[in-house]
Amino acid sequence: MDTKSTEAQTRWYAVKVLFESVHSGDPLPDKSDVADTDYNLKLFEERIILVKALNEGQANEKAEVYSKNSEDEYMNTYGVSIMVQFVRILHTFELNDDELTDGTEIYARFIHTSKENTAMDIIKHYYPEAEHIE
Repeated sequence: MDTKSTEAQTRWYAVKVLFESVHSGDPLPDKSDVADTDYNLKLFEERIILVKALNEGQANEKAEVYSKNSEDEYMNTYGVSIMVQFVRILHTFELNDDELTDGTEIYARFIHTSKENTAMDIIKHYYPEAEHIE
């Protein structure tokens, strides 16, 4: 297969992936500043990665490989082992531009909702961390 013609057929995709941080063990005894509520919370991370592929299926395959390769394990400041694990692909978005430049849109999604919902309702539901950003 001619690599130049294959390269010309590839497109950029933004792939949203989900990771979970799984902790094991108890905090060190001298780390008394760990609140029980904080210790019992789960942490998930949403990432958007760029891949170049021939189609959405290949983009997802590549994104899964990249995501699994980026799994990590470390010891946090409380002496607890943390394993950052790939969970799944959430969404794949084909970019409209072949060339990545300043201002290129790399991800978009539509949110369908009832007519009664305001923009603030959407922010509170889907983006609670941005609720207080102005």
